[in-house]
Amino acid sequence: MFYRFVFIFIVFFASTFNALSLENEKPYVQSIKLNIGKDTHWRIDKIKVTATKSVADDEGRSYHLQFNNTALKLMVRRDAASENLKSYNHLEIIDVKIDGKQSPLFKWCLNHQQQHNRFIQQGLLVKKNICFISHSATFVMHLDEATLLSLQQGRRLKITLKTLQVPLELNYDIRDFKDMYLALNSTLIPVGAVVSLAPNVDEPFVEQKELSARIKCWTGPPAMYKTIKSVEYDCANVTAKNNAEAWIVQLVNQEKMKEKKWAEQKAREGAAQKAKQQQRVQKRQQQQQAEREKQKRLVAQKNSEEARRVEASAIAASLTRQKQIATEIRQKMVRMCDKFWRKGEHRCYCQKYIGYAPNEIKANASCE
Repeated sequence: MFYRFVFIFIVFFASTFNALSLENEKPYVQSIKLNIGKDTHWRIDKIKVTATKSVADDEGRSYHLQFNNTALKLMVRRDAASENLKSYNHLEIIDVKIDGKQSPLFKWCLNHQQQHNRFIQQGLLVKKNICFISHSATFVMHLDEATLLSLQQGRRLKITLKTLQVPLELNYDIRDFKDMYLALNSTLIPVGAVVSLAPNVDEPFVEQKELSARIKCWTGPPAMYKTIKSVEYDCANVTAKNNAEAWIVQLVNQEKMKEKKWAEQKAREGAAQKAKQQQRVQKRQQQQQAEREKQKRLVAQKNSEEARRVEASAIAASLTRQKQIATEIRQKMVRMCDKFWRKGEHRCYCQKYIGYAPNEIKANASCE
């Protein structure tokens, strides 16, 4: 009866466990991919110094990738025609990849975020605020030189984000990024730039020459020379354009010369510091070598003295032993010869010990 009860209990438990497992299984959630090609142009604003590439998904949400020479921004809006930013309580940036490889800068942001490093989470702080997601669903990643260079030389940029359950992959073709960067920081206004050139309909007719004279252009330095201000000139004035560009080139060359002098000064200081360090190391090595040689001499001297002492002791012991052996031999020979001497006989091999013989043997000994 007891075994039957145990068997029924096991069958019931297994059935219940399988049912719960089936209920808790979730279907595999695949990510949604949105491809943005080169046919989606950058909109360049020379006044704000920004370039924006926008795209909308099937649900009406629009995604705006913006570059301003210092950072990448991804803004999510409610629809393509709305200026209002989409508000999310939980927005995640899962990954940022350039040409299939995770951006080292994004990885740094993950590793320096509070609480976890699985994804950039809205509301969590990142060290130095390099990456963050604002309350208005804007992801910002401040760029370093290496990341900016990767974008200029790259072909694909993938930003993976998640607002609900399904991740969204924004795949950008960035083969036009370098051209956009040059256009953004040059005096020419590219096709598709956000610059209004048409007069208001309420204004009186203005001839084309007058309109062209009122259009302003700017020429500025490369992005790395942020201290140099852009120069404004009339777009129709070729001389003013050339003068402005020449002035910017002159200022850039001055900055390059300063950087070169600073680098040379740093190199000289570094070389002097390295030479001093080498001198200190060499002096320390010489002192250590001198100390080793001194200790070696002391050990050699000590060993030499010990060897002489041992040798003298061995010689003394040898002499003592030789004397002892000679005494023992003499005593044995005298005892042996004494046996013959008592009989009145003398052997020639006892002649060496004749001094120990009786007088009558001494008188009659004939051995030479």
